[in-house]
Amino acid sequence: MPDKVIPVVVGVDIGGTNTDAVLIHRQSEVPQVLAAVKELTTSDVITGVKKAVLRCLLEATSQDKSVSPIQVNIGTTHFVNAVVQKKDLAKVAVVRICGPVSEELPPFCDFPTELADVIRGPVYLIHGGYRFDGQEREKLDTEQLKNVLREIQKDGITNIAYVGIFSPVRSDQEIRAREITKEVYPKATVSLSHEIGHIGLLERENATILNESLKPLCKKTVSGFQKALSEIGICCPFYLTQNDGTIISSKDVLEQPVLTFASGPTNSMRGAAFLSELTDAIVVDIGGTTTDVGILKNGFPREASTHVKVAGVRTNFRMPDVVSIGLGGGSYIKQYNGKSGALEKVTVGPLSAGLNLVQEAFVFSDGHDLDDRQLTATDVAVASGLCHLGSSERVKDLNSELVMKAVDKIHLMLEDIIDKIKLSKEELPVIIVGGGSVLIDRTRKLYGTTKIIVPQHFGVANAIGAALSKVAAVINTVVNLLKTVDVAEMDRRVQEAVRSVTDDPDGKKKDLAINEARKPFLIKARDEAIEKVCSRVKDMAVRQGADTNSLEILEKQDSVVAYVPGSAVQIKVKVVGDLVGWESKLESLSPWSSLPHCNSIFEQQNLVLTKQTFSSTGQRIDKYSDIDFDKDYRQRPQNPFVDPVTGEWILSEWDIECIVVGSGIYGTGGGGNPQMGRIRALKAIGEGKKIRVITPERLLQDVDPDKSIVIVSAFIGAPLIMYEQGVSSKETTVALQCLKDAYEVGGFHEASLRNTDGATVETNEAGCQFVKNYQPKDQATSGNEIIALMSAEIGGLNAIEPFLIAANLDLPVVDGDGMSRAFPEVQMFIPYMFDKPPYPAAIVGSGNCDIRTTLLYAPNGKLLENFLRDVSIENGCSAGLAIPLKKDEVLNKTALHTVSSAWRLGDAILRARLQKESVIEAIIRQEDGRHIITGKVTDVARETSGGFNRGYLILEGVDDWLGQDLRIDFQNENLVIILFKNGSRVGCLGSVPDLICVVDSDTAEPITTEEVRYGMRVAVLLLPSHDLLRRPESLRWVGPHAFHYDDIEFKPFKHRTTKTPIPYL
Repeated sequence: MPDKVIPVVVGVDIGGTNTDAVLIHRQSEVPQVLAAVKELTTSDVITGVKKAVLRCLLEATSQDKSVSPIQVNIGTTHFVNAVVQKKDLAKVAVVRICGPVSEELPPFCDFPTELADVIRGPVYLIHGGYRFDGQEREKLDTEQLKNVLREIQKDGITNIAYVGIFSPVRSDQEIRAREITKEVYPKATVSLSHEIGHIGLLERENATILNESLKPLCKKTVSGFQKALSEIGICCPFYLTQNDGTIISSKDVLEQPVLTFASGPTNSMRGAAFLSELTDAIVVDIGGTTTDVGILKNGFPREASTHVKVAGVRTNFRMPDVVSIGLGGGSYIKQYNGKSGALEKVTVGPLSAGLNLVQEAFVFSDGHDLDDRQLTATDVAVASGLCHLGSSERVKDLNSELVMKAVDKIHLMLEDIIDKIKLSKEELPVIIVGGGSVLIDRTRKLYGTTKIIVPQHFGVANAIGAALSKVAAVINTVVNLLKTVDVAEMDRRVQEAVRSVTDDPDGKKKDLAINEARKPFLIKARDEAIEKVCSRVKDMAVRQGADTNSLEILEKQDSVVAYVPGSAVQIKVKVVGDLVGWESKLESLSPWSSLPHCNSIFEQQNLVLTKQTFSSTGQRIDKYSDIDFDKDYRQRPQNPFVDPVTGEWILSEWDIECIVVGSGIYGTGGGGNPQMGRIRALKAIGEGKKIRVITPERLLQDVDPDKSIVIVSAFIGAPLIMYEQGVSSKETTVALQCLKDAYEVGGFHEASLRNTDGATVETNEAGCQFVKNYQPKDQATSGNEIIALMSAEIGGLNAIEPFLIAANLDLPVVDGDGMSRAFPEVQMFIPYMFDKPPYPAAIVGSGNCDIRTTLLYAPNGKLLENFLRDVSIENGCSAGLAIPLKKDEVLNKTALHTVSSAWRLGDAILRARLQKESVIEAIIRQEDGRHIITGKVTDVARETSGGFNRGYLILEGVDDWLGQDLRIDFQNENLVIILFKNGSRVGCLGSVPDLICVVDSDTAEPITTEEVRYGMRVAVLLLPSHDLLRRPESLRWVGPHAFHYDDIEFKPFKHRTTKTPIPYL
């Protein structure tokens, strides 16, 4: 008879092949594993859990242990599987609380077609929303919401997703919407976006929709788990594991099932940390079909730093940084022989026998069905002596060369995936867990690791991690620092600094003095803001059940919100702690005993019938990517179509994809993400609108040089703000109309309006003359005509915007732009650098299109930049801008044919991806560029200065660049590349205005200076700049000296070759 009752936590992890269960005794100083089992996963999930937990308890009692389950933690892939399989999902009504913004990017606009068809319900855009600093943009219209709820109820939809603009900063309106829903439509369930994701409207909205679509299935599953546990005599609380290595109660998960996505790999990593007693390491989890690799940092999985796709849906809720490949115990081994019959190549996976391993692998054959068997990784492991499973007799006659090559291939696959996930060239220990760990030769070193650890209980590390999960809370928000700064004292210090500046013809010393005077105030405010967020997130963790005394800060980071002068910082803090109340559970323990009907449970049959085709993170493993052929035009290359009559290039979906990819590279780390423009442009073509691109030479050959106007269109503001509230062509189109009125009604000429009716001209301290809200009342009288649109910069977000306006107005787009890349400030617009007067211009705020500000005169380009930036900030840091150009200015003072250049670059990249060729080499060939380095980001430093994201990143070279270290300095865009050897500065390898591009080393996806993070593996490319940027007139504004690198002289890198444009000349 056992002496005492042992309290245990039951840990369960449900995988695609097996369901693992363990009993953990946590009262001792070091938790102990008392029992561990594996069962085949069942199609209903619940039966497999019931069998696994029951067998685990029976194993403990068979060892004469009296155990009492006091907590059950379950990790499951059931919900992510439902999404990827498009099964058991509810239709969701989406109510976006947005007011006048984001209407061109409606809910579901970025969903794969097939998935959207399953879950798309009615969509509503209602009044409300906040600005970046939490100020109310519009009040929530409660009557409008009540009417919407009645319509949803009439449609029979019971699942609602609420998504408020800037709700992660201030959530009051979303919470009020939930309260009103309970009053008007109590049967409905709701998901609030601020509880699911962080800044980034579409991605957070997508995650919220997925979350709500899963609620009926989650309710059914949780009820099934409760019933299953009750049937085997367990009545304690149970929790589900989340994708950050923590737990959520069975009650709370009903509201947030999406947070269980990818909990399998995180459970494995937490279990690996416990079993190995390591907190910083690489974890390799090898299952029956897939291998997941992640990084342990402070004992928890490293979180993905950018958006993550789940079943083709872009999301930004927390997900582990996990790389998956099709390698497992059931992976099929294929051999390829040359013409002579000799073995040339061996492949492993990605297809796998999976749960059918016993029926398909040779080692499990009885000898009578060998013709029906397929060679698997398990067969190779047995043949090579790495493990002993089944009958080695069945594989003793395998070709020894084949076995050796297969073992080598598995080893190389692991080395490759480990190298992709590593933080730096520093070697780390690797912990190998999962049932497929038997495939690994433990005596053989894995490149880039210090040692291989295969701990005890490696096969059930995932269930152990589930049992040991903690409670966590995280806040990701934007803070306006000026709210806590002594503004009067800061302004006094600024004035003192300005008065001390002398001999400053360009104003650069003044700008530097202002930034240095503001810096200590903003740093102090930032530190105070971070501490307040830390306090809030700790309170949140306690409310979620964490023990106050066990709390620790797991992550704390901040980054500048670019283009908001010194005032906005994005802050993220995460804390973890133990579940409170452990001791109270020990006061009255009752030993578990088997119920009479328990043995019949093992007779229940409900096995999974289909093989695993997706990883636990929602990625396909039987194809190279998760493709929705209806919407992913990047899979369908085609040549440009040029109208033989007009000479205009008519853009197709493939053309848009190419231009978006190319413009992302030309963004050189800044310019904003063109993804929103991509979605809108594809939507416009799908609606039958025509986007026409024409060469400037053809467009302007017979036009009036003074009366014909090309409008340069752009957004101005903070990309992060636009990323959250969306953009539309409404503000840019109204800005265009404002300029048109200034010419045609106001008779604009030489910095003044001849007709000032309806216009009050003001002058600011800098000497800029403007009309705050230009609303002329007369009819057009002049003969000016707007004949085309043009991009302000071909790099980033602004490259695409003119396409949308032109499509709506049926105007062509000029094949060219005003910067030939991206730059951070308006005075770097090429025409201004070549003496075009920096006026007129029109600016209209996003969501505030009734106010049309017209600038009539600015003394210089820098003062124009300051004026426009101030107006943008008044309008929530997002506005549409229009600038006019005449014939001579377009032909002689802009970068010609750059739309064609962006297309050619994107076309080269996309085709290289499809053909599995080097994308980096494709860029170098197309742009005649230079591959500076491939390396790991080992440090990133940022500071708040003048509203710009200033800082640097450090790279350590890998592969052919081992031993080389680089520093890249940036101010929104990348500025200079400094080479270091043995810790000493060697020299400058490249500088503005040449293009310094940091891209993903495998895909060539551009990485912005806001997104770059420690541990990324990137390639740095140097591309030659446009000839106009290399002249003395331009270098004054965009050379290294313009950014205060007085010791660096610009040295041109090659000459940018001129290529024939795609439209006819």
